[in-house]
Amino acid sequence: MRFLPLRPLRHPVPPGLRFVAAAAALALAACGGGGGDDGAAATTAQAAAAPAEAPAGPLLVTGLSQTCSGCGAATSSTYAGGGVGTWGYPNTTGGDVDVQYAITGVAGKTIALQLANLGANGVALPTLSASVMAERLSPQSLSVESDEEATQRAIREFNRKGWVDGTQAASGAMKSTLAAPAPLAASLGTAGMTEGASRSWYHTDGTLRPATLRRQVTTGDGTRVNIWVETAESAAVTNNMVLELANTFAGPGLLYDRLVNVGGAVWGANAFNGTLLPAGMPIDIVVLNFNHDNKPYGTVGYFWGVHNFLKAREARSNEAVSLYLDSETLSLGATGGMQSIKTTMAHEGTHMQNFYRRQVSMGSEFAYDAWLEEMTAMQMEDFLSGAIVSGYNPIGDVRLPDYYRYSDYNCNLLDFTGFGATCESYAVSGSFGGFLNRQLGVAFFRDLLTRRTANSKQVLGEAISAARPGWTFDTAFVNWRATTNSSMPAARTPDEYGYPAWTDGTFTLPALDPSASKYTTLRKLPATAPAALLSLGSYIAPRSDSNGVYSDKVRVPAGVTLSVVVY
Repeated sequence: MRFLPLRPLRHPVPPGLRFVAAAAALALAACGGGGGDDGAAATTAQAAAAPAEAPAGPLLVTGLSQTCSGCGAATSSTYAGGGVGTWGYPNTTGGDVDVQYAITGVAGKTIALQLANLGANGVALPTLSASVMAERLSPQSLSVESDEEATQRAIREFNRKGWVDGTQAASGAMKSTLAAPAPLAASLGTAGMTEGASRSWYHTDGTLRPATLRRQVTTGDGTRVNIWVETAESAAVTNNMVLELANTFAGPGLLYDRLVNVGGAVWGANAFNGTLLPAGMPIDIVVLNFNHDNKPYGTVGYFWGVHNFLKAREARSNEAVSLYLDSETLSLGATGGMQSIKTTMAHEGTHMQNFYRRQVSMGSEFAYDAWLEEMTAMQMEDFLSGAIVSGYNPIGDVRLPDYYRYSDYNCNLLDFTGFGATCESYAVSGSFGGFLNRQLGVAFFRDLLTRRTANSKQVLGEAISAARPGWTFDTAFVNWRATTNSSMPAARTPDEYGYPAWTDGTFTLPALDPSASKYTTLRKLPATAPAALLSLGSYIAPRSDSNGVYSDKVRVPAGVTLSVVVY
């Protein structure tokens, strides 16, 4: 699903986490005996009266390690005077660690401290003394979850697991709103239909929308692509718009060809005879007015696997390998709307492809979790955008700005909440995916899409390590957070950090510069340190130097990595 909000505001809701503090107790056992041994009794009394020994405090560690090479970190305690320097300490012990360090040569430089929680659970964050800077503002709060986002979550959950229940179309109210099924078509799906044909399509609100087949084109591998437009939208969606959609999707070397080049078939033979559609189906792109709000954006597109069912098993199926686009984004969004629609076809095409490649072909246990499902769709947008739109990149122009706009530092990557009350997960997953694309390239992405590992975090970690030996999920995650959170300047960024330009001659990705004004004007650091650092969340704080030396003593909880960035 692809959601581009109009960003209404509300007060943030704090996360409902509970943390349990464990207290150590010292039990004293008195040794007693008969016979009136006054010496023994005195010794016992003295032992009982003696104060208990205080439990040992956190382990003290002195100094940091350099975490970049050929960079601004001259030594473990010296800044070279130029470039970006990074240092760190990963707490792999079972308890808190006090890390005491000093870095010289930093007079007048930007200094940032980051804590990234790599553990599976949230941790209490010790109080930190923080430099006061003008940019330490309250973050912009997020909107209440919209009905549209809830619908998208229901679709996503059906695509992931619900489809294996056979006739279950969706959960809850979404299924109950669907109207009675239309009569069975004379031929399967849209096979055999030609331009000018009419048929009705189920939308997520349960209505049947009459539409007209406005354009038919054929891809290089012979797949028929149909562009349908809701009849009520025929005047608003012009022939030029339809032609542009058709050419973008099916033109030589454009969206469909690149989608298949990276991730394989979007549909084909399967072992669900009599349940799912057979191979050889056309691809139907259906333009509907999603919610009649007379505005572009909101939900821009979706793919719903329920429509890949035969009507014999799911009467409400559109019986089509299909993706759906919002007509008002197309007709009212001007250039930006067309750009979003084009990249949305790449996004939803990836969901379509993931459904066939992983759930249907590999098995339902190989379905991605929501965060990785959406991340891979945004990664595909990133790789394809250079060929299908001009001067627009969805990571650089949407996801990274939203990361800063909503201060998504302390968000759990694995807990996908969409435009939730405290975390904008599209921005988090999208920014991380854009970082990985530029660091590891399209071969990594192909491997990720096809690797037969069921656990989503594990499959991503395996693909990362295969693409760059020595890297792990944790390495990539910490480097991405440090790059993004510190607004690291691209011109001085060391290897293994940043969003550098990338190309293999066929696919190109533009460099993204977190220090550019389009991002720094949106960047808002937390006004105070959070009480809890979520799993895979982070905290960033500006620091200051004294006479050219930055020194600090930071308590690092178990499972948390401390990073220091200077530039």
